[in-house]
Amino acid sequence: MSYVHDRGIAQDLAQEVFVRLEQWHRQHPDASVHGGWLYTTARHLIIDHQRQVRRSQGEVAWNEQTMGHTSMMPSFEDQIATRITIQQAIDRLAPKDRECLWLFYYQELSVDTIAQQLGVSPGNVRTRLLRARRRLAKLLGR
Repeated sequence: MSYVHDRGIAQDLAQEVFVRLEQWHRQHPDASVHGGWLYTTARHLIIDHQRQVRRSQGEVAWNEQTMGHTSMMPSFEDQIATRITIQQAIDRLAPKDRECLWLFYYQELSVDTIAQQLGVSPGNVRTRLLRARRRLAKLLGR
């Protein structure tokens, strides 16, 4: 959802991941799949989707420019630079901060589930998330 900014598209992409998982299991009935396979497959589908959107926006942006309008969308290079900046800031966080942010935002786990996995109280997880967000914002200069 955070990459495509549209719940319907995110659901379609997630469904496609599980369709591909089913196809993979049919071809490899005795093998097991780890979570990384799902995330990698989802990532590739998101990248493919973004390429399609970029291509269609590129055509629209070109048409707008020929009519004297400019696109308000940040360029692909700007988006990449922003992601690199954010990734560098995340890499500078303490491991506990990165872990909480990863589980909450990327794994989309609930506070209670994270607390169970880490062996801490839900209040502790909320505190870690709050502090991690503040540290990240400080690193990003916000």
